[in-house]
Amino acid sequence: MNEIKLVNLCLRKDKKAWKIFLKKYGKIIYWAIRKRIKKITSDYQQNEIEDIFQEVFLALFEGNKLNQLKDVKFLPGWLAMISSNKTIDYMRKKFNNREDLTIDFTTFRDDSFKESLLNRDDFALVNTIIENLSDKEKIIISLNILEEKTHQEIAEITSLSINTISTIIVRTKEKIKNNLKKMKEK
Repeated sequence: MNEIKLVNLCLRKDKKAWKIFLKKYGKIIYWAIRKRIKKITSDYQQNEIEDIFQEVFLALFEGNKLNQLKDVKFLPGWLAMISSNKTIDYMRKKFNNREDLTIDFTTFRDDSFKESLLNRDDFALVNTIIENLSDKEKIIISLNILEEKTHQEIAEITSLSINTISTIIVRTKEKIKNNLKKMKEK
């Protein structure tokens, strides 16, 4: 069954289609959750990954999150981004009152990003900025920064050329830096 048909059946709440969807994309979702949670904290339990995994599927199935997908060819990257965001939300709730929460910003690789992302407030601002990007920018920058995918891997996932991916990443990082600077000046 092709992705378009599968997604359409899932949107109609077809339980058989959801089972196929879970089997086909469950590993991507699990991997994205595990990777993100390991970047946030080394103090996590397997059941937390399973809880987040369930939250992702509840959002997709009951919350109709799948309706927000604009292009099926971006489905794997989109699912990874949704999973990563759900993980961040889950951990934010868990650590809401803790002062010792640290987030590993080394994934931003670029020194100016690392310097500007030193505290939780900046992380929340960056998250807000990323949420306001176009779907294409959001997916590509999330795959690059959050999931540490190479330009080549992103090109394969999105079916875009490496040059296009590189251009989008450079422009989007610049957009994030500029927006972060403007938000901090307010």
